[in-house]
Amino acid sequence: MDASVIRCKLDLLVRLIDTTTGAEIEEKNVRFFRDHKPVRPVPRGSGNYVFLNCGREDGSLDIQVWGFEPCQVTVEYEKLDSQMPVVEAFLIPSENAASLSPVITFSGKLPGLESVQAVHLGQAYCCISEFDERKRIMKLFKTHRSGMDHIYYGLIHPERQDFEPFTVVKELSESSIKISQPLKEPFSVNSPIARIVFGRVTPQGDYVLRVRDDASRLLYLVRYVVEGKENFKMVDFRRLEEKEQTLWRKS
Repeated sequence: MDASVIRCKLDLLVRLIDTTTGAEIEEKNVRFFRDHKPVRPVPRGSGNYVFLNCGREDGSLDIQVWGFEPCQVTVEYEKLDSQMPVVEAFLIPSENAASLSPVITFSGKLPGLESVQAVHLGQAYCCISEFDERKRIMKLFKTHRSGMDHIYYGLIHPERQDFEPFTVVKELSESSIKISQPLKEPFSVNSPIARIVFGRVTPQGDYVLRVRDDASRLLYLVRYVVEGKENFKMVDFRRLEEKEQTLWRKS
């Protein structure tokens, strides 16, 4: 009797990430839809779901997770690794999820808005010591961080009140990391580094940026891109109800 061989091809790995914490989403009540039809990936734990033997066609994937706002991600295989195609879905906690930590919402509408993200000015992971542009290696002053597992960070320039986003490729040691691209902006030694919180933007320019209500001081530096131009704004989430704060478009 001939032995049967079953081959499984990994067509897509989806990672579910809580944008307010950077942590994987462990909630089990998760549903996926493609072209409005339910699809069933295989759960692999720690917010990872794999699609096997389903083909590699570009398209969109709708994701519904209990306790989080619905999310849609675009799958474009030419932009993904051919051996390990991975898509990260950043989900925003719902304001009505009783079992989750309280959140504070900053929202509004700005025509032409393409993206919005922020860094917490009171929660730096570490500070930059030096940067090797050729090797893309950043050396750090260690503060209270326990590792840079969350790969999206912002190098804050306090004197300019802006920050440069960067992506961690590999943590080389407790005091050095390799990033995906060379830094574009000059920086000062000891400039702080903080994890990026991603917001959501619709094609109409409606935006939502939500943070955890977990500190006495919630001052964030918001980066928003309007028609290809980046802008920055300080937002105090403790004062949103006292004084209306919205994004504005710089001239």
